[in-house]
Amino acid sequence: MIKKNEFIWNMIGSFIYAMFSAIILAICTRANSLEIAGIFSIAYATSCILNSIGDFGIRIYQVTDTDKKYTFPEYFSARIIAIIVMIVISIIFVIVDGYTSTKLAICLILILYRVIDNFSETFQAEFQINKRLDIAGKSMVLRNILAIITFAIFDIITHNIIVACTFMTIANLVVFIAYDVKQIKQFNKEKIIIKFKEAKEIIKDCMPMAIAGVLNVYVINAVKYAIDSKGDNTMQTYFNIIYMPTFVINLVSIFIVKPFLKTFGDYWNKDEHKKLFITVLKIILVLFGVTLIIEIGCYILGVPVLSMFYGVDISQYKVELMVLIISGLLYAICNLLFNMLGTIRKQTYISIVYIITSIIAVIVSPILVNKYEMMGAVFANLLIMFILCTLLAISLIIGIKKQKSKGEKTEEIL
Repeated sequence: MIKKNEFIWNMIGSFIYAMFSAIILAICTRANSLEIAGIFSIAYATSCILNSIGDFGIRIYQVTDTDKKYTFPEYFSARIIAIIVMIVISIIFVIVDGYTSTKLAICLILILYRVIDNFSETFQAEFQINKRLDIAGKSMVLRNILAIITFAIFDIITHNIIVACTFMTIANLVVFIAYDVKQIKQFNKEKIIIKFKEAKEIIKDCMPMAIAGVLNVYVINAVKYAIDSKGDNTMQTYFNIIYMPTFVINLVSIFIVKPFLKTFGDYWNKDEHKKLFITVLKIILVLFGVTLIIEIGCYILGVPVLSMFYGVDISQYKVELMVLIISGLLYAICNLLFNMLGTIRKQTYISIVYIITSIIAVIVSPILVNKYEMMGAVFANLLIMFILCTLLAISLIIGIKKQKSKGEKTEEIL
């Protein structure tokens, strides 16, 4: 069972983490021009995609490893390998993509910020599997609040987004060293050394999840890249603003799913499939309820609240705002299904689904954005999320049936 203290701290930490991008964009929009805010938002989206390489699906695998197949030093070693790959690919990506000097600098600094996040994820997973999700929650609270405050101070004072991002990254590093590294000593007495052989096995097991993770973030941001290719940074800013309420739905998903990752693993490993199915169904029903509340709230107050918060009039995009909220629900369900497929060790299914969806996103997004502007962007996003959700649901049903019929153990990787 999840302790009350664990749930509360995870909820607070997840809330701040989920609202991080919304708050940072609001500060950036108010302290800089809409043009700079648009550049920042696409650089931030790029850092999220590249961050998923460093993530490599390791946390889901680590937390659901309830049989202790691998140790913390082995997971940490795998994370180092993933981050090295992430950095190399990041450098190649930003050079080949031909970013302007400002966008290049912002993107590289944000990637360094994500490197620290990735190291912290390995530590947080170890806290969670040792039934101390509260420590992981406190880590998120400390790192993200300090990062937001630091970013705000330097951006408001200097009006220089590069300086603000630099000091935000330094703040993130300080908290990681002062808090996460100190706390891990409670649970890991073994000296942390690189264990290349075991790390290779983890990387091999997580590879399909890593591919899916990268494509997942691309799929989420496909429309933003279509807007970026159009060269309209102001439209980019407006789209990111009306996209923000969907984060609330995703936030609730994080609140619920993350604490239950270990529980999912326990249910599956103990063949308690009925309990697992009921838990997943309850989470989906909660997400539907939250979405309905947000949809009603945004219909009444969405435009004035967001316009006031960002200092930009978005009254012309009320319909688009309402449609995007539905996309948020579909993405939250996708996140749940993604984690479920990882729990039952059907990583290959996930990667296949995301490859198919990404191909569709590459084709559909620029066509709809170029033809229908903002409304095209919104409906492209909705279509992509619907396709992704449907394919993941089908994959989960097939995966569970195959596992049952073959009597496979959860450690088996297709």
